[in-house]
Amino acid sequence: MMVPTLAADLPSFFGLFGMLCLAVWPLFRSRVAMLSVQLAAVSGLSLHYALLGVTTAATVDGLGALQIALVLVLGTRSELRWIGYLLAIAMVASSVVTWQGTVSLLAATGMALIAIGRLQERAGPMRALVLAGGPFWLAHDLMVGSPVAVADAASLAFGLGRLAWERIKRRRPRRPRVPLAFPMHGVG
Repeated sequence: MMVPTLAADLPSFFGLFGMLCLAVWPLFRSRVAMLSVQLAAVSGLSLHYALLGVTTAATVDGLGALQIALVLVLGTRSELRWIGYLLAIAMVASSVVTWQGTVSLLAATGMALIAIGRLQERAGPMRALVLAGGPFWLAHDLMVGSPVAVADAASLAFGLGRLAWERIKRRRPRRPRVPLAFPMHGVG
């Protein structure tokens, strides 16, 4: 009988934690809530990939965690957004340094879209751009054989569902408000 070791279980633990957060972030409504859950996701996934030796994914996720932390601290102060764009460039550059072929290209492309999305000030555009990076990560995770692909697919499904719901809500005509009490004219 094989006895599991803590070292063997760590990649799975961090992967499962990151997967859970990755799958559910699109369900949140506010920008800050989405970013907070994404921070937890990329922190866990960075450790997952690092422990598996997938260096590009570990590096860009680590830089992604740094970017999210900065975005959360800086808020929507547009004069400091250039820092986030520099980190997006660093993510792409890190994929060249840690090049592992097509998987590096997929990780860099997905993370670049996601990084630019996180810098959006409104939740709707942020959600759309972050989701645009999802198919690249899904392909990456399928190629490296990571179970994170399941969370990628769930994140895309939940996110696209949320985008559709928001669009339907915007198009639905508002019902006119009916006053609770009607004034009685001529009484009294």
